[in-house]
Amino acid sequence: MIPQEVIQEIIEKVDIVDWIEQYVPLKRSGTEWKGLCPFHTEKTPSFGVTPSKQSFYCFGCQEGGTVISFVMLYENLNFPEAARRLADHAGIHIVEEQLDPQQEAKRKHRSNILRLQKAAADYFHSLLLKDRSPQAQAARDYLKGRQLGIDIAKEWQLGYAPEDQRHFFHWASEQRFTTDILVEGGLAAWRDENYRSRGAYARFRHRLMFPVMDENSNVIAFSGRVLSKEQKGGKYVNSPETIIFNKSRTLFGFHKTRRPITKAGHAIICEGQIDLIAAVDAGVANMVAPLGTALTEDHAKALRRQAEEATLCFDSDNAGLKAAGKAFRTLAPKGMLVRLAFLPEGEDPDSYIRQYGLEAFQEVIATAPEYFDFHIDRKGSRLSSGPLRDRLNFARDLAADIALVDNKMLQDSLINRIAAKLGVGEEELRKQIAGAAKVQARTERYKRSRDSRNQGDGGGGSSGAAAAPLVIDNRSVRLLCRLLLTDPNTKSKFHSQPIPEYFRDLPDTELLSRVWHGAFDPTHPASVHAFTTTLQPNEQGAIKGIMTESFPGASGEWADECLLNLERLAIQNKIAMIKARMGVPDLPTDEINRLTKELLDLQARRSDTC
Repeated sequence: MIPQEVIQEIIEKVDIVDWIEQYVPLKRSGTEWKGLCPFHTEKTPSFGVTPSKQSFYCFGCQEGGTVISFVMLYENLNFPEAARRLADHAGIHIVEEQLDPQQEAKRKHRSNILRLQKAAADYFHSLLLKDRSPQAQAARDYLKGRQLGIDIAKEWQLGYAPEDQRHFFHWASEQRFTTDILVEGGLAAWRDENYRSRGAYARFRHRLMFPVMDENSNVIAFSGRVLSKEQKGGKYVNSPETIIFNKSRTLFGFHKTRRPITKAGHAIICEGQIDLIAAVDAGVANMVAPLGTALTEDHAKALRRQAEEATLCFDSDNAGLKAAGKAFRTLAPKGMLVRLAFLPEGEDPDSYIRQYGLEAFQEVIATAPEYFDFHIDRKGSRLSSGPLRDRLNFARDLAADIALVDNKMLQDSLINRIAAKLGVGEEELRKQIAGAAKVQARTERYKRSRDSRNQGDGGGGSSGAAAAPLVIDNRSVRLLCRLLLTDPNTKSKFHSQPIPEYFRDLPDTELLSRVWHGAFDPTHPASVHAFTTTLQPNEQGAIKGIMTESFPGASGEWADECLLNLERLAIQNKIAMIKARMGVPDLPTDEINRLTKELLDLQARRSDTC
């Protein structure tokens, strides 16, 4: 227990404005300081710090309290841990009263794990540099090949884990670290969890070691890189999660780059530790890297507290594009503007800076397009003159991401740009976005429900996630699929007919086309089931939903009406496309005349179908 007078001294001595400004950009407003709340997403500052009262308060989420309360909330610490951190900062010595025995044991255990990580970092570092151990020569050669000198190795406390694990265990024994504490700290693992008498092995062997720090520069874990192609295991091996290390909450290098990110209001996210270290050494101070995993919500929250904008600097291959898409879908819901900076194939930030220089890299970052602009320019230009259905499907794919953007003005701007670029109607795009938002809300509710069930059964749950079903918004498409699959007259009538050309101007018709010409007998469920197994997993999910959906009064007579509805919609889509095209600035006169004639023809066709 920390005495009350010590708590009062901490609150009085620690300047709350100075402390909070490390995490949140603040501006003076009279006798107070204002900023964006770090505990919820907002665009207008509602977070205030009052120096005279040594307190903070947010009118948006109602979080408030002393500087100790802030540290507890921001760092996810309990009261004694937050108070000790502030006391260390202020040079206040704490003489604690007796704690509850269980809490005291937990505190000592955490302290021992922290002490182990610090000692191990010193040990690995000494093998690399201080002792100039011959066995660490491969690690020194690797750093030299990447043009990373001794000063950088010292700055980041890089180290070497010996190939012969007996050296590591001998060091641990000398330092009086038991095997149990080595395992609990993630530096060793049992050979057999059920038969611990068989001993443990060192988790890191013959690897270049990168200490992982928390935001207060405490070593909490390690990431080890292989030094030869023959080595087993992944290119990077990270510590497992421990009492002090949670991978989903930790960003490599954040302890050094957090303030530069806050100052710039902008975070550059790269994929590897070496890339980050080399870039920071070259002068790119506002960069972070996840630890070999996709960005998580906790990562996004931590970054959003410091910045409003993030630039993803990933590999330019398909894997990099896929990772960038996942990162966008994590960052955008937290209110961050996301840009994509793809370097030439085969280059990473480290190699690019070494070959072309810092200014060239900074130019790449400065001119990085926004997420949507990148995709529109990359794929939209190829689709602009292609089938309308392809453009509508691409617009639908973008709509799912636009639905994650909660800034209404930005959404409207994106809709206008995409409609003009792809030649699709704004209303159709808005409809797709609204539908995507509903699907996302349902998915989020299902996820929360599933997580709740898993927690209830001890954290079990499914070992693998099923593919998300294909979403088909158009009811006529769904009903026509149902009739083809269940009504022999509809199947017989349409199977021999060519698929209508106007399907090319409609989204959601690819699956319908496959069902239209599918080889199955609607009177035999086994035949229908065998046909559905030839479809993609997400299409199978859509068929399953269609077969269980209620269509009151549906009969084979409705099939022609469904086709007529789809023809009307196709005409409407083409009309919207032409209007969007006509809205493009500086369109040549002959193009305007051609589009006008086509528009009049379509409007006449629309009247004929009504």
